[in-house]
Order: sequence, then C-alpha cells, then structure tokens
Amino acid sequence: MSGSKHKSSNDVFGTAKKCQATTTETKVKIIERVERGEKEVDVTRSYNMNHSTIGIVLKNKDKIMEHVKSAVPMMSTIKLKKHGKVMKEMEKILSGWMQDKHQRQVPLNLMLIQEKGKTLYEDLK
Repeated sequence: MSGSKHKSSNDVFGTAKKCQATTTETKVKIIERVERGEKEVDVTRSYNMNHSTIGIVLKNKDKIMEHVKSAVPMMSTIKLKKHGKVMKEMEKILSGWMQDKHQRQVPLNLMLIQEKGKTLYEDLK
C-alpha cells in the first residue's frame, strides 16, 4: 500500500492528480449557471470538477460576488494607462530640460525640478 491517502484513477503509475486553483472568473460563471437553473451535475461535468468543488463555490458565492464587486473595474486600468503615457512624455521633456540647464551650468534643486515637472504635466494633460 502506498503512503498517499488520496488516489485518483490516474494514479496507476504513481502519479497523483494535481490540484488546480479555480479562477474567480470561473467561479462567477459557475454561480451564474446554477442561478439560471442549470443542474449542478451538468455544471460539474462541463468544468470537469468534483461535485464538492462546485458545492464549495456555491457555499461561498456571497464572498466571491463581494470580491468581484470590490475589484478594480477595467475602466480604471485603462485610465491608468492613459495617465502613464502623459507621465512618460512629461518625464522625457523634463529630462531634456534638466540636461539643458546642466549644460548651461544653471544650478537646479529638487523644488525647482518638481515645480517644472508639475507644470509640464498640467500642460500635457
């Protein structure tokens, strides 16, 4: 007898079935399908999961749906990418401005550089 308590039908040659994490997206789809009236058995078969896994997802559906609602919406991600392009352009211009001041031997301090960066950013927005 092997030291492993859990064996699957694939364990003929000593290779145990690996545990896979279920994505939040899949959990939401499972919840939606069952709420639409589809039988749990059919959902279980379509995802090739154990019945207990589906049961746990359904048992925790309130927590799962709350997590989905509190997640960052896709539009926020897109907005950040646009913000990143403006920031990148500002940094490029600011770097050129600093090099020019350095070549002209104009002393710069942190406050002056920050102020220039802020005005450039506002102009580019």
